[in-house]
Amino acid sequence: MKRVFTGLWVCTYFLIISCSNPNKTEQFPDQEIKFFATEINHKEIPSGDKTIAFVGVSLINGIAESPVKNASVIVRNGLIDEIGETGAVEIPEDAEIVNGEGLTLMPGLIDAHFHYDYVKHFPTNFVRNGVTSVRDPGQWVEAYDFERQTGDPLPRLFLTGPHLDMPPPTWPNDCYAVRDKAEVREAMDYLIGHGSSAIKIYHRLSLGLIKEVCDIAHAHGLPVTAHLEITDARQAVLAGLDGIEHVTSVGTALVSRKRAEVFRQNMMANNDERKSGRLEMWKDIDVFGKEADSLIKFLIKHQTFFTPTLGPYEYRIEGEKKDSIALIAFQHMADFIGRCQKADVRIVVGSHGPWVPYAEKGWSYHHEMELLAKTGMDNMKIIKASTIENARFLKIENRLGSIEPGKQADLILIEGDPITDIKDMYNIKKVMLNGVWVD
Repeated sequence: MKRVFTGLWVCTYFLIISCSNPNKTEQFPDQEIKFFATEINHKEIPSGDKTIAFVGVSLINGIAESPVKNASVIVRNGLIDEIGETGAVEIPEDAEIVNGEGLTLMPGLIDAHFHYDYVKHFPTNFVRNGVTSVRDPGQWVEAYDFERQTGDPLPRLFLTGPHLDMPPPTWPNDCYAVRDKAEVREAMDYLIGHGSSAIKIYHRLSLGLIKEVCDIAHAHGLPVTAHLEITDARQAVLAGLDGIEHVTSVGTALVSRKRAEVFRQNMMANNDERKSGRLEMWKDIDVFGKEADSLIKFLIKHQTFFTPTLGPYEYRIEGEKKDSIALIAFQHMADFIGRCQKADVRIVVGSHGPWVPYAEKGWSYHHEMELLAKTGMDNMKIIKASTIENARFLKIENRLGSIEPGKQADLILIEGDPITDIKDMYNIKKVMLNGVWVD
């Protein structure tokens, strides 16, 4: 029965991939099929053809509230086949045995906010450090051509394509600039036709155009996320937004309307104003006040995914770095995220890629997990945010994000116990992608 289930799942998966291709939708004109995101490099990722048995591991499956001690997991042909207590699971004679003593097995990490930015081989560094899926929210698909041609292992690449912004764009090389609904429709046709698995909005896009983007995206099953800052987060969510990128995006929803409007106009006049302006604003935000209470309740009510990316805003006074405004602003950001996670806002994890000041190169994702722990977020909650919750945000939970029979075998082995100490997430011993060991 198990083999039949696996076979059906694989057939269903490839049917979904075919049907989610916008160029093939005419083949199923009357059939409504739920959207599941497809990585742009899915044909380039080898699938395992071996049987591998993890024996005696501490299992964090991504959905349970506590680890399963002394567990065994069987992987067959790139898929998770069987799970149970060691001794209760029959180990196949032809299996490659992995002794799990002192090791934790968990789903591969999923990065909701990864930037490549042409840092060569950076995606390979990430997958070797246990990040098996990434979403780049704002870079042309062609940017990854070099990495895809190297033959080096890469994470699953879920790309939005260039983000949508209004002139003058903040990042001209990474955006698709639009001025009205007609240009939005043209841009969306391009993005959908080129395999975007989500849509990213940047902060200059007007509220009316945000709604237009969301309406078109949702008609195609695509989620929409945004870097806001000068648009009130509540209004953007009511316009259809599924996710919010960066803690700084909610700043204008936490201050008076006058303060928000001054910041908005300054930014509309000069993109660089946000660098200092948002820190000045966050320095004065009362993260324990009624505006914060109201926004947290709103985010919970609308089940909005929230990717804080605390790493880029982290500030420490050391040496010549003595900016008290940046220090206080970051502390307020961390305190607000602490309140959000405690109230069960849908926090997910994004690394911001290579541009994180206090993270070692290639480890910005793990550093973000550390920062979330410092806000008071429970370690198991952080791991779930890094796996199954991110899978739900990316719309890949049907096949990734947890260790369950029939799901693809994207797995990591960790020395130690990250539930006790989140820093053990750095102790990556082995990484498996699609049932194949990563070098």
